[in-house]
Amino acid sequence: MSESSSELNKTFNKRLRNIYILLVIGLASLLIRLLISYEFDKTALLYVGIPFLVALALLSIVEKPEKPSLHHYYLHIVLWSLIVMLGTSIVLFEGIICVVMFMPIYFAIIFLMYLFELLVKYLNHTDKNKHYAHVLPVLIVMSAFEGVIPSTSFNRDYSVTKELIVNSTTAEIKHKLTQPMQLEVERNWLLSLFPMPSRIDAGTLKSGDIHTIDFVYHRWFVTNTHKGNMILELSSVEQDYIQTTFLEDSSYIGNYLRLRGTEIRFTPIEDGSTKVILTIHYHRFLDPVWYFGPLQEYAIGQTASLLLEELFVPAKG
Repeated sequence: MSESSSELNKTFNKRLRNIYILLVIGLASLLIRLLISYEFDKTALLYVGIPFLVALALLSIVEKPEKPSLHHYYLHIVLWSLIVMLGTSIVLFEGIICVVMFMPIYFAIIFLMYLFELLVKYLNHTDKNKHYAHVLPVLIVMSAFEGVIPSTSFNRDYSVTKELIVNSTTAEIKHKLTQPMQLEVERNWLLSLFPMPSRIDAGTLKSGDIHTIDFVYHRWFVTNTHKGNMILELSSVEQDYIQTTFLEDSSYIGNYLRLRGTEIRFTPIEDGSTKVILTIHYHRFLDPVWYFGPLQEYAIGQTASLLLEELFVPAKG
């Protein structure tokens, strides 16, 4: 084959690959839209099944190196998988939070399928039975059906508890809770992705009081604005105990979990300070549990710590 023919062949293969990539983006977007339409978008079909199909497609489309430069090949797979993910996000108008939360599990599935490719290649060279390698994709496919029906779901109700010693009496702490809340504490990287309240209607600390928390979130940094609120009822207010119940949550956070309520316990200490114990109860929507369970538990734990520092610690100065 002449050099010019070789170049033409390479150009043709690149164009064909790009066409296939566009088809993968279109097909993935269509499948995600179908999952949303049939209310399967919170199941592992979206967060495991779609990355699995994308990985299969890319491993078939992206040209494998003739020489064993596997790390270079993996970088190509990662690059194209990122292009596919961003492409589907643009088609579906996804916000930055969805993209960031999806990325770790998406690339984890891509990596597992790349390991499967390596294992098959190794077994082919060693003349060993390569059927054992197929256990990995089978496990991924099985895990993709988590949450589709109740029998494939795991526990969704969680409680996270944090405590803090506050250099104030219970009466002083409760008085602070009736003051305007600024929530200007520096947040960690995960919480900083989510919007802070734009307005808090705190009212008083009497049983039956309704508190409203408003949120404004720009899905694309400065545009595609989402507005919502949380409606919180003070279910029980006692000397050393406050219980709240979330009656409604139309904020952007409500897409990922349902906050059920909180419990706050005050334990006086002899030196005049108070131990404050905050428990947040919530319901997990998203699957799989092995990813979103720890992720949301960590996020709620960080939220509880932030609230303890901001709402209960006396202001300096």
